[in-house]
Amino acid sequence: MKILHIIDSLAAGGAQKLIDESIPIISEYEGIDVNVLVLTDKNKVFGNNLKKKGINMDVVPFRNVRSLRNIIYIWRYIIRGGYDIVHSHLFPCNYWTSIASMLILKNKPKLVTTEHSTYNKRRNKLYFMLIEKFIYSNYDIIISISESTQQNLMNWLKAKDKTRFIVINNGINLKEFKNILPYKKAELDSKFNEDTKILCMVGSFSKQKDQATIIKAMKYLPEDIFLLLVGDGPLIKEHIDLVRELGIDDRVKFLGIRKDVPRLFKTSDIVIVSSHWEGFGLAAVEGMAAGKPVIASDVPGLAEVVKGAGLLFKKGDSRELANIINDLFNNKKKYEKVKEKCFERAKKYDIKIMVEEYIKVYKSLF
Repeated sequence: MKILHIIDSLAAGGAQKLIDESIPIISEYEGIDVNVLVLTDKNKVFGNNLKKKGINMDVVPFRNVRSLRNIIYIWRYIIRGGYDIVHSHLFPCNYWTSIASMLILKNKPKLVTTEHSTYNKRRNKLYFMLIEKFIYSNYDIIISISESTQQNLMNWLKAKDKTRFIVINNGINLKEFKNILPYKKAELDSKFNEDTKILCMVGSFSKQKDQATIIKAMKYLPEDIFLLLVGDGPLIKEHIDLVRELGIDDRVKFLGIRKDVPRLFKTSDIVIVSSHWEGFGLAAVEGMAAGKPVIASDVPGLAEVVKGAGLLFKKGDSRELANIINDLFNNKKKYEKVKEKCFERAKKYDIKIMVEEYIKVYKSLF
């Protein structure tokens, strides 16, 4: 079985990380040959695991995710490769792949796509619903990374044929987070010591994420609590400005894009995921796997992952978030209980379980 995964890029993001970590495992299955095609290699963060495993990864030469020329390139690439299954991720990659498949007249591959978010701005415009009904109609299987993601997509498409829609939760390498050693806190900042209380959030500075609520919560927290913000993005400057405006420059550190997230989570005391919307919440699972209490926005997708293990706060409510943080630090017994429940929850999201589900889907197509 020859499989091609197509994604916009391997820049920072949950879908991109998923490709980098899951494809090498898929390739280990007998009788499966899997390759990766990316529309651009700009801002590449992930891909090392693919390279180490010897996975063939090609880049569309135009290096422009929105170029219509991608359709013709993908069409020819699929035909040349003789793929049995083509699996797309993210917009506009899922558009180009769907249209390219229509141009294949003989030996048409089975088409699979994964929906990675509960929301996108295209859903604010009715005419996109008609376009996407057409685009998604070409896919044999549509995988969603959470129940909320699937329900939102089906509602948007007004889907009648529900047999093509399935849910497969994202997964992570549990051992990587469980076994990695933490930093000494002073390695992160010379003014830190082992008693320093550290909060951490990993996520792009974009409209989807909501680091501003955590930053505002810092005003209601004791001065011995510090915040690490990992990531980059178009809105980072306004968050830096917010920190300065609130006068908490000495307690908030912007770390940029990092490749040592497991160690950062392991070193931190609490992991926070503050989002306006979320398809799944990979960072929440990673925080749990690192053995840390996780606090997250009560939004669809993310709440499914965290509820009953970690703690939830109303989206955008910085005071409630601060109260939850204070309560955890002031109540050692509760801290340990939440920590244990989070770690147990993480076991549900082992990447090997996710890959097994993907393999079942691929085999069901023949």
